[in-house]
Amino acid sequence: MTRRLISALGGGALLVGLLAGCAPTPSYDPTTAERLQQHVLAVSDSSAVGDWATTRTRLLELEASASTALARGEITQERFDAIMSALALVQADVDAAIAAAEQAAAEQAAAEQAAAEQAAAEQAAAEEAARQAEEKDDKGKPDDKGKDKDDDDDD
Repeated sequence: MTRRLISALGGGALLVGLLAGCAPTPSYDPTTAERLQQHVLAVSDSSAVGDWATTRTRLLELEASASTALARGEITQERFDAIMSALALVQADVDAAIAAAEQAAAEQAAAEQAAAEQAAAEQAAAEEAARQAEEKDDKGKPDDKGKDKDDDDDD
């Protein structure tokens, strides 16, 4: 939970930088700025809920939109570079969050496997103890089959 919160806060801070990089300026078309900001919001929303696959997709969409805006002359190279720098930082945060989630999942799976193995060992030990107790009880009882037969022959 703490890792996720730290990642979300770090990603959120970087997304604020992305939003600032997408803010309209006199040389920046307001329609283009709004389109880029919508992509940033989509990245923010998906990362806030820990949907890392969607976050990666949204980052790629933002990158493509910024590249298109640059190619069309809607943003300057300087603005594009600022957006790409911020994207790289956000992608690094997303990659770290994914790695942390995968590590946590692996640790959880290992803990569950260890618990299952422990339960199986305890079950096997209980079954063995019950078998040994039954054998001990059987050894203490007289064998009626042999005595009855011998008793009849003596008569």
